[in-house]
Amino acid sequence: MSAKRSNEKRAKSRKPAEEPEALNRARAILDSALDCIITIDASGCVREFNPVAERVFGFSRAEAVGKELAKLIIPRRMRAQHRKGLAHYMKTGEGPLLGKRVEIAGMRRDGSEILVELAISPFKIDGSTLFTAYLRDITERKCNEDASRRLAAIVESSHDAIVSTDLEGKITSWNQGAERLFGYKAAEVVGKSIAILIPPQRRSEGPAILARIRYGEGIDHYQTVRRRKDGTLLDISLTFSPIKDERGRVIGASKIARDITERVRADRRRAAQYTITGLLAGSQSLAATGPQIIQAIAAIGNWVLGSIWLYNEAEKALRCETTWRTGAPWLAKFETVTRTIPLLSTIGLPGRVFASEKPAWVADVTRDANFPRKDAAAEGGIRGGFGFPLFAEGAIKGVLELFSPAIVQPDEDLLQLVEAIGSQIGLFIHRRKIEAELQRQKEAAEAANAVKDRFLATLSHQLRTPLTPVLIWAGGTVNQPGLSSEIQEGLKMVCHNVELDAWLLDDLLDLTRLSRGKLQLQLRTADVQELLEHALEIARTDIKNRHLNLAVSLEASLHTLRVDPPRLQQVFWNVLRNACKFTPEHGAVSVRSYNPTPDVITVEISDSGVGIQPQFLEKIFDAFEQIDSRGEGLGLGLAISKAIIDMHGGTISAQSKGPGRGATFVIELPIL
Repeated sequence: MSAKRSNEKRAKSRKPAEEPEALNRARAILDSALDCIITIDASGCVREFNPVAERVFGFSRAEAVGKELAKLIIPRRMRAQHRKGLAHYMKTGEGPLLGKRVEIAGMRRDGSEILVELAISPFKIDGSTLFTAYLRDITERKCNEDASRRLAAIVESSHDAIVSTDLEGKITSWNQGAERLFGYKAAEVVGKSIAILIPPQRRSEGPAILARIRYGEGIDHYQTVRRRKDGTLLDISLTFSPIKDERGRVIGASKIARDITERVRADRRRAAQYTITGLLAGSQSLAATGPQIIQAIAAIGNWVLGSIWLYNEAEKALRCETTWRTGAPWLAKFETVTRTIPLLSTIGLPGRVFASEKPAWVADVTRDANFPRKDAAAEGGIRGGFGFPLFAEGAIKGVLELFSPAIVQPDEDLLQLVEAIGSQIGLFIHRRKIEAELQRQKEAAEAANAVKDRFLATLSHQLRTPLTPVLIWAGGTVNQPGLSSEIQEGLKMVCHNVELDAWLLDDLLDLTRLSRGKLQLQLRTADVQELLEHALEIARTDIKNRHLNLAVSLEASLHTLRVDPPRLQQVFWNVLRNACKFTPEHGAVSVRSYNPTPDVITVEISDSGVGIQPQFLEKIFDAFEQIDSRGEGLGLGLAISKAIIDMHGGTISAQSKGPGRGATFVIELPIL
């Protein structure tokens, strides 16, 4: 008994020294833990709250210890269930969550909720039941997992082909869109090189693109051609993005491929139409422009050789007029045979088109019984053929044929296109006849213009003669004393209208002289700035009546020229009159002269008026062209002014930023 009491005594003597050391170890473990560690007692109050729990939930240890856990970190809707479960365990020793890892909602100090992974372990100390909860914040992980699942679902359901590869070009993922587009199932291609999709002639694209991806560069809307499982070629648009790991290192490439075959085909067809129209409009010879025409049509599809056949009336046979082919040397022999062989009107592809006057498709010319060039075609790797008629004036005059290295099937869109192109080329064959007709029309138009000029000259002369005495009488009477204001206003109106009619008639006469080449300049030395000032004096009344602000800046140091003074003054007055007419009251008109170079004088007349729409800037110098129907006149002043300036070897142009933003007329004259 004494030995037992002695051992108990020694144990008791060691306990005070060992307890601080054990507590320190426990505290170190709690402080260094990576997860939240929270201990509660049987009443649900917090007994321990480690630093990670402090960071995650926002409470300090001092704030948490002694408080009920339910009120700290458990959302309000779950507190009753928590308390019920705790009471059930204390009564029965059973708990559904004990010894398991569960995902559950937790609440931070600010009331926001997070998702935590929870494991609870009960234990006893000195007969008291305690519970330790191990919690890990998995909110971000779950968000990432959800985002990854959503992204995977989007990728898999996308209509576009989405493929990823490593940096060596080996396929690592393949969605259903890729299966639909390229014809391979994922099991057939994952782990293989992306080169299985690249045609031989484009193999150099793969390494070049991967080299850019390695540097983290993305590539948008890269248009290229790829090959399906069955060997057919597709026009596609590719978007490349680098795939990076968590450290930001590029580990692969993601590719989004979209089939743009129809769009490219439509663009090529439209381009072919524009190209052929331009070629036919600018050439005189089928031999010269024929190869370019064939090439433009061949670019629509996978055509490698084409030719144009014309019917020879003397031989009663079709002969090749011109050919085009790609640079492939194995096509040379077939081209030579095509150029030299004559065909009757029912023989071969050209013959059957000529006889039926309809387009014809030959799926494989090497197996066609009515194709005399089949041996040469087989040697040159030619399979499919297509031909269509060239019409002119309702009759077929020739045939255009195209050949492909692949078996071909009828294409309704191409048939519609070549119907129009066939007519264009057929008409081109008869171009000389069309040009002769155009020449006759031109001569008729010139004759009509001559009649018009004679009519205007006669009309101007006959109308001006009776107006002159009316103007003399009204002008002399208006200033006589004793006239009532009503009579004076009436006489002024008569003078204005007669002067307007006389001005219109002068413009008509000038236009007639110009059109008949009879307007002559009387050149002499004159001061351009003095002529400009005279024109300003004439326009002074209009400027005053409309309350316009006039700014004049005559800066030219060289302003003496050989000109026709009255005609040049007429130009200045025409432009000034327009500026006044189209500028609202209290607007601004400015006149400036300067020498941009020692051999040129420039006169600018600007206004703050109604402005000119861009499409009218050139038209306003055409005869009878008026951009504003409210204006007086026939639209001849600027046309005559341009003709006069042209005769002086100068230029006149209009500038405007658009409606309501005024206009500037720039007159440049050479100093000789």
